[in-house]
Amino acid sequence: MAAADETMRDLREADSPLLKALLQYDAYFRRDLWEHVSPTPAFAFVLFLNAYQMFLGAARMALSGHPAAVFPLVRTALESASYGYLMEQQPALSEVWGNRHRSEADKKACRNAFTFDKAIKGFAHKAPDIDRLAKEAYEGAIDYGAHPNPKGVFGHVSINEDRPDGMVAVTHTSLYGSSHHETIRGICACLDFGFAIIGIIALSGPTATGKLQDELQALNDAKEAAIAAYQSAR
Repeated sequence: MAAADETMRDLREADSPLLKALLQYDAYFRRDLWEHVSPTPAFAFVLFLNAYQMFLGAARMALSGHPAAVFPLVRTALESASYGYLMEQQPALSEVWGNRHRSEADKKACRNAFTFDKAIKGFAHKAPDIDRLAKEAYEGAIDYGAHPNPKGVFGHVSINEDRPDGMVAVTHTSLYGSSHHETIRGICACLDFGFAIIGIIALSGPTATGKLQDELQALNDAKEAAIAAYQSAR
């Protein structure tokens, strides 16, 4: 906890542009986003709020220098936003989702109805760039730890076979400093996923206003400006 707090403190004291962008995203999540979202169907709205909460958890992990914990959270946040989006398009599915735990048959029906690919289907017609980002982020998250796989796990493992004592040293790193590329990767991921999540939620309604388009463009510009200096570290 002390090491995690130190990384976050260093990022704050350095006035990191990535932290500024994250705060801008959080401010949009807390205020402006909901002007474009209908509170009904209720389950969809709750899923949108859950996506925000998962995003906050991921941001906390990223700013603590714990990137391995970021990608399971942002991937789940994106799923939550997409499921809410699906309910907005097909309100009858709210009942299917709500009945998930009633029986094995209901669980099977819910699993069949709610997958990320099914939920996001058709979104490309509204915003092809956000659709592409969401799909790439969702699949890419697996490589960095959303599922336990060799790339995600061994990205944090180093092996030294050249020790003078003839032994092999295996080091597994959990926490990184504020300037380490793994920490930067985690924060950049929060911004990429955050933009996709905001876009899906904001565009869940039937129409997109010019005001919303301007707001999304401003968020994307802020994200791209913040991560520009770290592109090679992603």
